[in-house]
Amino acid sequence: MNQENRHIDKKSDPEELSNLFFFKSKIPWEKSKAEVWNDLEERLVKEDQSPELVRRFLPGKQWLALAASLVLLLSVSGFMRFYTVKTFCPQGVHTSLQLPDGSEVELNASTRLAYHPYWWFISREVKLEGEAFFNVEKGKKFRVVSSNATTEVLGTTFNVFARGEDYIVTCHTGSVRVTEAKSGSAVTLSPNERGVMEPSGGFRVTRLESTRTSPGWTGNLIMFASTPLRLVFEEIERQFGIVIETPEEMQQVYSGNFSLDQPVENILTLLCLPFDLEYERQTGKKYLVYPSME
Repeated sequence: MNQENRHIDKKSDPEELSNLFFFKSKIPWEKSKAEVWNDLEERLVKEDQSPELVRRFLPGKQWLALAASLVLLLSVSGFMRFYTVKTFCPQGVHTSLQLPDGSEVELNASTRLAYHPYWWFISREVKLEGEAFFNVEKGKKFRVVSSNATTEVLGTTFNVFARGEDYIVTCHTGSVRVTEAKSGSAVTLSPNERGVMEPSGGFRVTRLESTRTSPGWTGNLIMFASTPLRLVFEEIERQFGIVIETPEEMQQVYSGNFSLDQPVENILTLLCLPFDLEYERQTGKKYLVYPSME
């Protein structure tokens, strides 16, 4: 057997394999064996390094996915925290609604109420402007927030009157704690007690003779106990959806009850008589109250 046809043993020397490779191969350009081997080694090194270039992009993609998840989580949390349900009860109307935990609220005429339904089981809180009667389910602290004060309970029935500078809380069952917004002064009310915020600050607490379990307006009855006459006329405006113009100086106070199941003219007649006042109906739903000329 000649050298060209000899059998190549797997255990042959590398130098011998190299000689055989270049002996049987025809290179179309002029390169030495050393140069060809160098070229092959450089290509192999480049191929071995290529996977590392791909792996370098993975950590960046992971951080990008993490950041996107974090943004989504914050967006959902923000939506749950600040999404608000708002209810407005117009003049001449009473309405009721149920809160997410089953607590019930009855809104008097011309009252606004707002709360966060998706945040409710973290913080039971409503914002109130007007008057409302609450029947609160037992559970975590329940807060009614108004511009002048905050009323807190755990489970009870109570009425909050928050209109303008006037703030009155009446506790019917259980107990409530009322805190003034400006001074931070607080008072705790027991059943059949009423707290009236004083213009100078703090609260004046009185005990009610009646043991009603709900305010009169929830039963279509408006009740006044030593109430300034201006507030009496304002309440009649809200209940009947009318406008009443009254004299500027009205320092009188009134105590009495009126059923809302009667014409407003009947109520105005009964109300004006003891104070030597008269009234007349103007255009539309406008009424004028003035001192009697007799």
